[in-house]
Amino acid sequence: MIIRKLGMNDKSKLNDLIIEVEKNLINDTFWLPITKISRDHFFDEEWTYFLGAFEGDELIGAVALFFNENEFGESRKILEIDSTNLAEYGRAMVKPSFQGKGIMKMLSKQIIEYAGSIGIQRIIATVHPSNISSQMVVKFMGFQKKGFVKKNNIYDRDIFLLEI
Repeated sequence: MIIRKLGMNDKSKLNDLIIEVEKNLINDTFWLPITKISRDHFFDEEWTYFLGAFEGDELIGAVALFFNENEFGESRKILEIDSTNLAEYGRAMVKPSFQGKGIMKMLSKQIIEYAGSIGIQRIIATVHPSNISSQMVVKFMGFQKKGFVKKNNIYDRDIFLLEI
């Protein structure tokens, strides 16, 4: 397995992975709908950094850091922290046939190391309270539960914070 930053040449692979993950959700509310503005900025380095796991040429998992208020603003306000040196961890996904193999833990470890290397000091993560797999990953990575938000007034999310 190779883990590397995703670029524009990976756009269709990322889109295919998102479609497969969305089709196989055990609970539709575990995954926030992707807004057009977010999707338009997936490969804009000032907004988003995607890391992907590949098995050969196949993208089998991905996770992102988001560096903008559009993604983390609501949670940031609830936590009453400023946006300086802040990012949001999100869009964590693994192809169903590869789940349960520790891929997300590997991706998460590397993306957090990257965040620290560019001066990020705090990372927010929002996770559905019943999404046990995602809850386990963020807790394993050292995130601490700090609050709760109903994203878009629909999607229940526990808010986690990691101090780097």
